[in-house]
Amino acid sequence: MHARSPRVSKRTAVCTLVGLCVASGAVVAALLVAPASNAVPAQPWSVAGPLVVEELPVVRCPTSYGIPPSRRVDLPARVGTQVTAELAPTLSVFTDGLGTLDVVAPRTWGCTALDGVAGSSKLVVYPPGDPRPTWGDVTAVRRGIVASQTGGCDGCSLETACPLFASAARQYRAIYRTQCRSGAGTAELRTRLTGSTVVFIDPAGVPGTGLPSGSSFAAYGTMLWHLAGARQPAAWLDTCTLPAQDHDLCVLSVRAFLSRHPGATGDRAALFGS
Repeated sequence: MHARSPRVSKRTAVCTLVGLCVASGAVVAALLVAPASNAVPAQPWSVAGPLVVEELPVVRCPTSYGIPPSRRVDLPARVGTQVTAELAPTLSVFTDGLGTLDVVAPRTWGCTALDGVAGSSKLVVYPPGDPRPTWGDVTAVRRGIVASQTGGCDGCSLETACPLFASAARQYRAIYRTQCRSGAGTAELRTRLTGSTVVFIDPAGVPGTGLPSGSSFAAYGTMLWHLAGARQPAAWLDTCTLPAQDHDLCVLSVRAFLSRHPGATGDRAALFGS
């Protein structure tokens, strides 16, 4: 599966339709006090145990379409993915109906996807027993992995990227004559890998770039914007929000999301230790 390159009336109608209105991130915070056991570790992007490249089975998630596809997209049965040897037997690669987004998660989890208008898409993967989220209500996702990309919706792209990318914030001000939302500020732990790639951690109780974030669990994620060679300046966002004992799964999910975007990883060795 290959990454795709990836209007807004004053931005409610389109964002509601495609389920990518990042402004809703401001209300993601849960009214909970984060327990000490969910504190971000001293080396937050490291994982325990050796890494292996495993051919993980691919799961095509139930997908809703803004515009029905003209044909069924063929997807590979397995995809080579770098994961820890311990977790490898338990994982799958989940993707939407068009194969635009994919995330690594336990193969027993549920999933749902949306391939919307203007080439946008969203994918939600969640643990057994949790309710299937309804579209436009990311605040209902308390545990799981949420990935999205804005496709050809330039306004959605700017709104998604402006909290982390200064050039996107400048364009946002110029177009909408208002400041971009500030996100989590200094409470959010950010590392810039390239000019178009940022990884971040929103600690427990901190609402920030992650969708979702601000609950009793830390959110690990990455955002890519205006990738070199892309036909459109789409914004890609991946967030993993899980209890502290699933820390390695979140880190591996971010790693896998980055690995599918050529030129996005930058100095990954310095960050991930491999």
